[in-house]
Amino acid sequence: MTVAPSISVPLPMARALLHPFYRLTFHQRMPWSVQRTLLNGVARFQPLPAGVRVETLRLGDRPAERVSAGPFAGPGAVLYLHGGGYTVGSPATHRSLAAHLAAGIRRPVYLLDYRLAPEHPCPAALEDALAAFDALTRTPAHEAGSIALAGDSAGGAIALAAAQHLVAHRRRPAALALLSPWTDPGERAERHRDLVVNRDWGLACAAAYRGDIDPLDHRFAPLLGPMEGLPPTYLFTSTRELVYAQCLRLAGSLRRAGVELRYVESPVLWHAAQAQAGLVRQAAESLGDVGEFLVANWS
Repeated sequence: MTVAPSISVPLPMARALLHPFYRLTFHQRMPWSVQRTLLNGVARFQPLPAGVRVETLRLGDRPAERVSAGPFAGPGAVLYLHGGGYTVGSPATHRSLAAHLAAGIRRPVYLLDYRLAPEHPCPAALEDALAAFDALTRTPAHEAGSIALAGDSAGGAIALAAAQHLVAHRRRPAALALLSPWTDPGERAERHRDLVVNRDWGLACAAAYRGDIDPLDHRFAPLLGPMEGLPPTYLFTSTRELVYAQCLRLAGSLRRAGVELRYVESPVLWHAAQAQAGLVRQAAESLGDVGEFLVANWS
């Protein structure tokens, strides 16, 4: 499946532009409100493919966006949970990703504006994701078995925790797509930084998100939770990112549990690079691979 970027920025130039921005924005001493403002501001430069439609709605008790492109190819939808260390990010920061994914799969992608820490620590984001999933299943167009859960970084972890909860209650999603998921926030990374995030910022995010919850609680660290019975799962990681070791552990746990897994490592992309699918050809190709996996499972 081809997901064409609106602009093709060479990888070296993309890294040169992204690194200083992320190094400035993702700083443990920068107020969360300022980080959110900076990310939302820069997101305006992320292009959307032609013909995309963005509608605002509510899922559960939270604002959301329904992103679609052209006629639908069949039943199915994606509930997408944005990344941002559980503390920042929004539908605006991931609208381009959702739009390019929707154009590729020809099905709607729902972006959820879940509650963020530290104002709303764990399990608020998970509760919002589950409420949104329930709301989608109550619409005539969708059933629990036709909805895929997806997310990047912190959003990938929330998607995994939501899938674990749903499977435990016999409501298995159609599929999981986890892009650089940060599935154990309490674990201290071995490296100090990658192109996008750094260890000190991550520790600050983890502390803000954990609140008073046990760090071994599966709602906080789904990497430690049950994997049996999970739906077919797509797992992407970059060999250059801080959560690479966690993704390797997650892949091993999924395989041991007998979960159908497509595991992809990239030596050239970065943490949650699919967010730049509108700008970088390799990120768009990676997102196209995610779309192929989802479409195959709906088929």
